Amino acid sequence: MNSSGKTLLVEVGMEELPSSLKEEVFEKFEEVFLDVLRSEQIIFGEHKVLGTPRRVTILLHGVEEFQRKQVLEVKGPPKKVALSPEGEWLKPALLFAQAQGVEPSSLFIKEAERGTYVFARKEIPGKAIKEILPQVLKKALSCLQFSRSMRWGEGNVAFVRPIRWLVALLDDEEIVFEFADITSSKFSRGHRFLCPGKVAISSAETYLDTLRKAFVIADPQERRAKIEELLTSCAQEEGIFWLRDENLLEEVNFLVEYPGVGVGRFEEKYLTLPSKVLITVMKHHQRYFACTDERGNLSPHFMVVLNRPADGSEIIIKGNERVLRARLEDALFFFHEDRRSSLSDKVDKLKGVVFQESLGTMWEKTQRLIQLSRYLAQKLHVGKEKAQFLERAAFLAKADLACEMVKEFPELQGYMGRVYAQEDGEAEEVALAIEEQYFSPSEGNYPKTLVGSVLSLVDRVDTIVSSFALERIPSGSEDPLGLRRLAQGLIGLIINKCWFLGIKELIRENLSLIAEQGFVSFDEAVVEKVLAFLLTRLRTFLLEQGINYSIINAVLGIPIDDIYEVYLRASALQKLWDAEKSVLEAVLTGFTRAYNISKNFDGSANVDEQLLQEEIEREFYQSLLRFEKNFESSLKEGNYQKLFEDFYTLVPVLDRFFEKVLVMAPEEAIRKNRLALMKKIVLLWHRFADLSQVVIQEENGGS
Repeated sequence: MNSSGKTLLVEVGMEELPSSLKEEVFEKFEEVFLDVLRSEQIIFGEHKVLGTPRRVTILLHGVEEFQRKQVLEVKGPPKKVALSPEGEWLKPALLFAQAQGVEPSSLFIKEAERGTYVFARKEIPGKAIKEILPQVLKKALSCLQFSRSMRWGEGNVAFVRPIRWLVALLDDEEIVFEFADITSSKFSRGHRFLCPGKVAISSAETYLDTLRKAFVIADPQERRAKIEELLTSCAQEEGIFWLRDENLLEEVNFLVEYPGVGVGRFEEKYLTLPSKVLITVMKHHQRYFACTDERGNLSPHFMVVLNRPADGSEIIIKGNERVLRARLEDALFFFHEDRRSSLSDKVDKLKGVVFQESLGTMWEKTQRLIQLSRYLAQKLHVGKEKAQFLERAAFLAKADLACEMVKEFPELQGYMGRVYAQEDGEAEEVALAIEEQYFSPSEGNYPKTLVGSVLSLVDRVDTIVSSFALERIPSGSEDPLGLRRLAQGLIGLIINKCWFLGIKELIRENLSLIAEQGFVSFDEAVVEKVLAFLLTRLRTFLLEQGINYSIINAVLGIPIDDIYEVYLRASALQKLWDAEKSVLEAVLTGFTRAYNISKNFDGSANVDEQLLQEEIEREFYQSLLRFEKNFESSLKEGNYQKLFEDFYTLVPVLDRFFEKVLVMAPEEAIRKNRLALMKKIVLLWHRFADLSQVVIQEENGGS
């Protein structure tokens, strides 16, 4: 921290900010403020963004008292009229210097876009910060734009929530400006109920301490630590343990300004509900933390984060208990209602559940999942028993969408399907698959069972292909159906499970099923669009794995639609790049020489051995035949390392060939035969990757 600088405080007080908008607001507040300050040549050191549901604040330390001075180069008259042959400044140059307020010694000659001109070098001193801050802060606030803004009163300002006060201090000095009909001052606000009046901030450095005394913990990190401390201490007093949930902690942290924690109870009869139902009701609907006993079983307790100390909050806790009891009673009713019939009996009800507009219902999607599961069971050779489990899981996959519990709590989709399938006595792998289909491979959460993995794959493929069939294709930042996330998960799943699978045929099969149901006509162009989309996402996946862009270009530069195969080939090339670069460089050099000399040759790669004249020519041809034979087996076995090692041993023979043999011989037959020999090399490697696209770069970034 720059101890000689000043501290700048800017606080925007507003109506309660929804916790869902917190991340966007804080990020943009920081980004815009810093960008504006830097653009205004304001020098500062460390900074921190703070806030609560009612305020967002930026504290900047080490703020210099003056702007950074600027050195400008101003263009003047052309050299030919401003400088004599003897090097003396002429009148146009002297008048230019006078107009710019500089001495002639500050003039210099410089090449410009349209000729050579005289330039003046001017130094503009920075203004005092406290003079320009009112305009700068107003500009920063005016530049803030959010995805969801609102207007209020008669003003024209749009902000994320109505602004109620502004604080701006440079050390202990007020910075006065007006924005949204509010004039900034040194007066903040305390806790809405515990200290509702104005709170004077004597200096920027005392901001946090002053608000703390007014029952506001403005530092989110401090507030969250306090919440965790209170949750733990209250749980210890009750002899229970609170279930840690990072997302819920972050959410409740931005629902309060001065946290307290209360412990409530509910009747033990509700513990007969599946554990995730209880946790979901408490978390998603009431923002309570569930609790367990020392054995890890759910206990009939909940913990609620209050916006005030818990002392004297008995009435509030009782109110929360009543609300939770009503929610749990509903859940218990839904559970018993759902159990009146089996999960399989509910499949027919999916005819009333819409999948997508113009794409029918979940019942029709279920029929496609069954057919696609049969298709993949054969392609992946899953075995008879697994194939039966898979078909049953596909049949039941979406049945819980017709259940009352899932209608009320959509976030329980899949989980309730698993629970009800287990209650019905379905095979355990079938029950698990119903839940696992919704796991998020893009977040590293992969299905554990084979059946769940295949079901997850066909579900994702069907949603993507169905959407593309109706031209619901992601564009720019728009992806309302989350197809990019689905595709990323699909790719991660295939690679995680090591599945060799022609994805193009799977897409074609899926589109045929949709067409058979009468929703679209089969169009090969749709197949190509889906394939291109998936390969684009695969490119992103590989880049995130640290694979060089040119290696990815090389592997995707040949017709290939097996995602796992692409991954293996790119990984093999990257391994060579990282560990055996000399081998890779030698192979690429040999390949490139053959590629460059034969790239315009449109003849075949059939070599006539009778036309091989030179000894080295015949030696290389025999070596190439042996390489070709080994290439076939290595490619089939996936032993890509051996491909490069074998060709590496061939490179010296190839080098001698180029030294002693003129490929572009004057005799047409000889020339074409030698070009065919070179083309044979290229076509062989093109079965693995287009090596011409690999770019070896030096460590310093040069080529």
